[in-house]
Amino acid sequence: MEGKVPGTAAHRGCPQDGTVASTEISRRQRCHNQVMDRTGPSARTPAPLGTRGRLTILAQLAVPARVAAAIAGAVVAAGALAVAEGPGRATTYAGSSTAGAALTLSAGVGLIAAGLVISLSRRPGRTGDLALLAGFCWFAPVWMAWQDGPPLVPGAAMVAAGFTFPLIVHLVLTCSTGRADSKPARLLAAVVYAEALLAAVALALFRNPYFDPGCLANCNVNIFLIHSLPSLARTVQIGDRWFTAAAAATLTVVCAARLVRASAPARQRLLPVHVPAIGFAAAVIARAAALQQTTVEDPFNPSLFTIFAIGSAAVILLAAGLISGVARARAERRAVARIAASLEEAPAPGTLQSALAAALRDPALQIAYWLPSTQRYADATGQAVPEPPAGPGRMVTRLTRSGRTIAVISHSGAVPRIEAQIGPAIRLGVENERLQAELLAQLEELRASRARIVETADTERRGLERNLHDGAQQRLLALSYDIRLACAAARAHGDTPAETALAQATADVQGVLGELRDLAHGIYPAVLAEAGIGPALATLADTAPLPVEILRVEDRRYPAPVEAAAYFAVVEALGDTARRGADHAAVTVGQEGGRLVVTIQHNGTGGAASMVAAADRIGALGGSLFSRDTTCRAEIPCGS
Repeated sequence: MEGKVPGTAAHRGCPQDGTVASTEISRRQRCHNQVMDRTGPSARTPAPLGTRGRLTILAQLAVPARVAAAIAGAVVAAGALAVAEGPGRATTYAGSSTAGAALTLSAGVGLIAAGLVISLSRRPGRTGDLALLAGFCWFAPVWMAWQDGPPLVPGAAMVAAGFTFPLIVHLVLTCSTGRADSKPARLLAAVVYAEALLAAVALALFRNPYFDPGCLANCNVNIFLIHSLPSLARTVQIGDRWFTAAAAATLTVVCAARLVRASAPARQRLLPVHVPAIGFAAAVIARAAALQQTTVEDPFNPSLFTIFAIGSAAVILLAAGLISGVARARAERRAVARIAASLEEAPAPGTLQSALAAALRDPALQIAYWLPSTQRYADATGQAVPEPPAGPGRMVTRLTRSGRTIAVISHSGAVPRIEAQIGPAIRLGVENERLQAELLAQLEELRASRARIVETADTERRGLERNLHDGAQQRLLALSYDIRLACAAARAHGDTPAETALAQATADVQGVLGELRDLAHGIYPAVLAEAGIGPALATLADTAPLPVEILRVEDRRYPAPVEAAAYFAVVEALGDTARRGADHAAVTVGQEGGRLVVTIQHNGTGGAASMVAAADRIGALGGSLFSRDTTCRAEIPCGS
């Protein structure tokens, strides 16, 4: 072929993998002709944005869009005032008086401002959008009076006015968590939206303002009208009015139930929004009842204006409550952030829980740490606790690190998404405290294990002492009695050698009995179990290798492990005192602040022994043993 480059194949065209209608070239086969290759999809051509990329762009545009919407809301509010001062002077509440204008402007602008503030918060959710939309719709009844303007404006305002109540209802139901948190709340929001939509469509298509006996603000313009059905339109208006009143009553019940069920911290967060919502619902119900008595909603009617003023004031307070909620959430986030700076390098157990509870104003906040070694939850001190359950007004948030659970936080339901408020430093603090709790739990298990070992050893000691007393000692006594009988018989028969031998055997048996009694008493003195620490120490003083003075011992009983620890501490201390050449020792035993304090003082010389056995026994009970110079002091927890 003319112009063919050696070593290349003839051009086969661009391979088509799709149908005839397809314009996409297969990406697995690329044309060898560079010119043709440039006409198809290039490897250097940016790929279409994925779902995550589109969501990122939308998130970046969300705040500017909401700010623009707020600015548009300000324009709508200014235009509504202009309409109220002109054609709406006799047909709107805003035009009827200065108070009406102030209430209308404050309520609508308040909702728009609340929506903007919420939108600029860290996690706005849909609450900010609802507040913005409700603020726009609040001015719709005023724009309906602009009959000299474009016909689309009063027509659209008529449709938008019907959505003011559903938007406020939805706003109240989602203010605490960003979404309706219960099935009844979601059902209420869905029903009021559906009814408002049906009513708006029916009135837009079949209401002729000229034939509406209740018409006042817009009596000649409906750009959406396709067929005039005055009776149907009137029926829809009355049904919509009473349905709205019923929905307002339901909203009152829902708000009251939330306030009753909520915990104290949650109630403090709900009050600024739910109390005004109840007032707004009451105004809606009162309006429906008032319009039942009159045909036209006359803004100069004192009763109707009072109801409007109450509803507007409630909306103003509701908007203020929403803004205060955002301010409170920001203050809580700052307080949580300050925790990281206030935590010491080795904070006391429970410091983090106390700091979070104070920052979030939730005294009932609880942190349970997961201990993987024992597969259970524990508090900051290592004590086992059950997993905190979710309950009325309470939420449970699970904190994870590298895909594994480190802690569970039980907190007020009015503080949603608490994990978003906990920064990396706090998470590290939680992990450190979890490790500390795990270490304390292991130490507690070690102490419990030592206590079990000591208890088992004491049980064996008591059993051995009892066996020696009831077994070997009794047999030796019987043997001594038999030897005495044999010695008497030998004396009676004049067998002097036998008598001498038997007398020596009797003396040996008595010596063995004495040694056996001392051994049994040293293993575990029976007087300690039967009479307590006082008599046991008195008996010990009589047999001690040096003079011992019992200065003070309270005449009362303590738990058996405590008495045993105190007794054997004195035994070991007296043995060490004798080895150090002391010729006198004094013992004091008394209770001080829930602890049994045992003090041994002497005049010995040289360094004190470690007294390992006594230290282990006392440490197993959570006590301590100090030995310095001529004083030994033991402190053993004994309760009150």
